[in-house]
This record gives sequence, C-alpha cells and structure tokens, in this order.
Amino acid sequence: MTKSPSSSSSKSGTKTVLLGVTASIAAYKACDLVNLFRRKGFAVKCVMTRDAEHFITPLTLETLTCAKVVTDMFLLPETRNPLHIALAEEADIIVVAPATADIIGKVAAGICDDILTCAICATERPVLFAPAMNSKMYSNPIIRDKISYLKSKGYRFVGPIEGHLACGQRGMGHLASPENILKEAEKLLK
Repeated sequence: MTKSPSSSSSKSGTKTVLLGVTASIAAYKACDLVNLFRRKGFAVKCVMTRDAEHFITPLTLETLTCAKVVTDMFLLPETRNPLHIALAEEADIIVVAPATADIIGKVAAGICDDILTCAICATERPVLFAPAMNSKMYSNPIIRDKISYLKSKGYRFVGPIEGHLACGQRGMGHLASPENILKEAEKLLK
C-alpha cells in the first residue's frame, strides 16, 4: 500500500495531523506531541479509542488542540461523509501515538471496530505508528509479524526504543520521543 502524501490542507497551506491515541500508559505523551505539532504550524485533530480515556481525558487534548476530540464513531459528522471518511480525508497524515499491540493487530487484520481503525482503513494518506508496550508484548512473534506485514503494505513505524517500562523494568517497548515522532511525520509529509 503506497500512501500518497497529496495534501488535503486548507487554503492557508496548513497541514493537518490526525493523532490517534490508544490505551497505553504512554498516552500522556500525546500532550507533548500535540504541542510540538502545533508549534511547527500543524493543525491537530485527535481521535481516541474508548480505552485510551482511562489514561488521558478528551478534555485535555481538546484544550491543547482547540478542536473536538472524537471518541465515538457514531457521532453525526459535520459533513455529508460518514465521520471516519471525513477524518481520513481531512488528514494529511495519521499518527498513532502511542500505538498498542491491540491497534497494530487490528489494523493488520483489517478489523475496523472503532473510529481510529475505521479512519486508518479509509485513508489514502501516510500512517505512522509509534508503538508503546511491554517488551514481552513487543517481542511476541505475532506482534512482530503484524508489524512486518504492515510495513510491507506501506505503513511506517517510529520506535519503540529501550527505556523504563510501566512494569518497572527496562526494555524495548518505550514510546519514541515526541521529537522523533514529529521528525518522522515531517519526513513523510515531504
């Protein structure tokens, strides 16, 4: 799957990032990522999985993005398109940070059971995953196969890196730095 970097940007030339936030302890770093994207002049819209709301609230991301955070795919869209299609078309890139084993597995299997997986499936734009999970999950052969499969279809990945994990141990599975995620997103948009 070759993702087209063609722009859906507004007349002002502002690029739009659709930031997907999933259920990881690293979800709080989405705040830093939003701030970095905004400082670079990007418009940011956020979608969250339902379980991500256990780690960070939509209100926090709405405050930082100045835009409504979408958590429910059955909200009425502001356009004629279904909501997931409208989000996919508005975005110049979809960045999933943190990307859990769950979201990686769902996208690889073509499962579209929430607003984020539906938007990813509907996009023709680049998709960048920034995995964050326990090192045992990251090294699981099934997850490694799913990541390889997605890469072979044109999806991009940044990280994870070695670092301190939520379990108190150190290992591979720590979310890449927001600065590195931003750099990779900027590369994909050029």
